[in-house]
This record gives sequence, structure tokens and C-alpha cells, in this order.
Amino acid sequence: IPLRLVGSEMCIRDRYRVRNIRVYKKKGSENMMMKKTGLLAVLTAGVLLFAGCGGEAKTIDAQALAKSLATEIKYDDTLKELTADEISMLVDLPEDVDSVMYAGSGSTAEEVGVFTAKDSNQAKETMEDVQKYLDDQADSFQDYVPEETKRIGNAVLEQKNQYVVLCVSGDSDQAKEIIEKAFK
Repeated sequence: IPLRLVGSEMCIRDRYRVRNIRVYKKKGSENMMMKKTGLLAVLTAGVLLFAGCGGEAKTIDAQALAKSLATEIKYDDTLKELTADEISMLVDLPEDVDSVMYAGSGSTAEEVGVFTAKDSNQAKETMEDVQKYLDDQADSFQDYVPEETKRIGNAVLEQKNQYVVLCVSGDSDQAKEIIEKAFK
């Protein structure tokens, strides 16, 4: 015999059925939601961890690096530290770029320079200016002492964060080692 429900009894029955279905679905969706939230939290933590590792730019002593490059590598010429006025006559740098340079007597193209910009964008501009200076040097030495153009062609010119480092020497590998050691 079929059971017949009336009015409020049907509402109770329907609510019970709906609640059971919702509870079942809600429990499954809660598990899925917890899995998605957990995965999102792990991914976010990973991104923040990696961002924190490379966030800070290393600060170096530009004067010490230039001196190391000038003294720890064997040069044919004797390098001396240039004044700010002498540097400004050689290289057209952006304003507010601190620079330290050592150069020989002019009979060789040997020189060292460490340029400190305010940020990496200004360092990129400084890098272009130093490259232009190197190109001009190569043109000058091509007519004056052609053997020096090879040395200029093998020059180390690197940008590291806000720093630009130049070393024109006969030992580019040693210059690269000194630079890498300074930025460790």
C-alpha cells in the first residue's frame, strides 16, 4: 500500500532528501576545495620563497673590485687610478654613476673600470656607453697599435645588477674569475 503524505509531512520528507544530497555533495566538494586550497597555498609559498631568494641585489665594494682587477692580473703596462675628471673625459656616463678606473700610459689598451649605477636600468645604459667607449678605443688603436685591438676584442664587459665591470687585459679568464668571486 503506497504511503500518502500530506502537507507538512511532504516538506519534511523533501527537506530530508535535499539535505542528504547536499551533505553528500558538500562533503565531496569540501574535500576537493581543501585539496585545491592546499595546492594553492603550497604554490604560493613556493613562489614567495623563490622570489625572496633573488630579491636582493648584492652590494659590492667597487673600489676593491677595481683594485683587485688592476693588481691581481699581469699587465704589460703599469695601471694607475684615474680621477673623476679623467674618467669623464674618456667615457660619457649617465649622471649619478659612480666610477673607478685604472688605465695604463696609453701605449696599451689595458684598463679596468667598475661603474655603479643607481639601478639595473641605468646600469644597462652605462653598459651601452662603456661599449661605445670600447668601440672607439678599438678604432683608435687600429691605426695606432693594431695588436691592441685583439686585446680590446677580448675585453670582459659585464653587467651585474647595478654594476658594470670592464677589464681590458691579456687574461680575460682570470678577470672573469675575479669578477665572479666578488659577486658571490
